[in-house]
Amino acid sequence: MTAGRTERISFCAVLRVGEFRAMWLAEMLSFTGDQFARVALVVLVFDRTNSAAFAGLTYALTFIPVAAGALALSHIADRRSRREVIVVADGLRALVVGVMAVPGIDLGWLCVLAAVMSFIGGPYGAAQLALLRDLLTADQYPMGMTVRQVTVQAAQLVGFVAGGVLSAALSPQSCLAINAVTFAVSALIIRTGVRSRPAAAPVSSSGRLVAGGIGLVWRDPRRRAIFMMTFLGVFYVVPEGIAAPFVHELGHGAGVVGVVLASCGVGAMIGLPLFFRFVTPDRQRGALAVVCLSAGLPLVLVPLGAGIYGAMLLFAVSGALWAALVVMSVSFLSQLLPDDRRAQGMGVASSANITAQGLGAGLAGVLAEVVSPSWVIAVAGALSVPAALWPCLLWLRSTSRSTEGVRLTESTLS
Repeated sequence: MTAGRTERISFCAVLRVGEFRAMWLAEMLSFTGDQFARVALVVLVFDRTNSAAFAGLTYALTFIPVAAGALALSHIADRRSRREVIVVADGLRALVVGVMAVPGIDLGWLCVLAAVMSFIGGPYGAAQLALLRDLLTADQYPMGMTVRQVTVQAAQLVGFVAGGVLSAALSPQSCLAINAVTFAVSALIIRTGVRSRPAAAPVSSSGRLVAGGIGLVWRDPRRRAIFMMTFLGVFYVVPEGIAAPFVHELGHGAGVVGVVLASCGVGAMIGLPLFFRFVTPDRQRGALAVVCLSAGLPLVLVPLGAGIYGAMLLFAVSGALWAALVVMSVSFLSQLLPDDRRAQGMGVASSANITAQGLGAGLAGVLAEVVSPSWVIAVAGALSVPAALWPCLLWLRSTSRSTEGVRLTESTLS
């Protein structure tokens, strides 16, 4: 093991990489704008229909197609310049959201365009994760992902709050127009701040089909372990999915729902820097399994009289562990995938993660109709442990064999 792998990489170290800094700024802008758009769409649809169901369906349309886009189109980011894929995706999303901002647009078209915008986000995300690995070294990548994760959480909080204020003070169309501008500015920053690189794989290469992407992450046991870990979001997302009925159960008003939702993000913002300050890269291989097994455990304590503040603390701890799991999983997967199919593999894993979260939130909502929301959260946390056992054991066993093989090879060469 090289000395570089035990070195602690700081936030400032990765932000000094100019191309990474450009991507970080671009994503912060576009993601904040995304939250504006989500709030604006829900407000706009609810104002026109007075239906919570329609508003919820519209909100889902900003998430669900992302998984389909990542699964179907992520291979493009391996066969085209990844920078250009990001620029084109941002440009297309700016155009789509700009049309959505037109006053009086038909509600049906608004929903269709929301789905199209979300779908384009799939290949964008795959290209971005793959390109980050080109910009950062293997040692820098986990900290780069940490910076990105913290930024996303902060942008989500700011975007939700500011989007609600702007929708009320101005109009939902104004929020959509701002989102279109953020996409255009993001494309400009990437175009001017990131160097163009040739495609990682020739256009004629294989592996374009969805089945090829799934096979890519499934064949290697280490990739398979990480791929299975992405599905655990079905359990970890439950507090967010039923935040409203949970707050109602504890006797608090709707105004507390946003604070409860924010607690998960705040936990990640505080916990991630602390986690990677003390867990050095050489310890992360074993830490991945520990975090995977423990991320849901704080949720088990929710019904035990913790109250709203105790529950928020438990949500924050669980959110921090989940965020650490995501960062380590993405970092290891980026190392294990071949460069010419990295975007496709990352896209498949991302689509699994998004799908799991959607299913988890939906199932939790159904169960919360017949069972106390606090117990739904606790059961989800408890079930996450046995569900995590298989991928964790597979990860530990396969990485142990890989390490032994490397040591044997080094001993033979010496």
